[in-house]
Amino acid sequence: MLNLLKAKKNVYQSISSISDNATFKIKRRLLELGFTPDTKVRILRKSLLGQAYLVEIRGFVLSMRKEILTNVLIKDN
Repeated sequence: MLNLLKAKKNVYQSISSISDNATFKIKRRLLELGFTPDTKVRILRKSLLGQAYLVEIRGFVLSMRKEILTNVLIKDN
C-alpha cells in the first residue's frame, strides 16, 4: 500500500485505511477530519520546504503536516 505522499498532484485517490503505526491520537484526529476508507482525496500543493501539504477531502481544503499524511494509506490504481 502507498501512503498519501506518494500520490500524484491533482489526482483523486481513494483512501484505503490509516496506518497501524499511527498513534491513537493521530488515528482519531484523522477520522474526525473525514479520512475514512473509500473517501476521495487529492494533494493540491506542497510547500516550498516540503513539510506541509494542501489536501482536498470532501470539498474542504486542509493544510496538513507531512508526518501526519504518511499515516494515510491509499489504494493502488
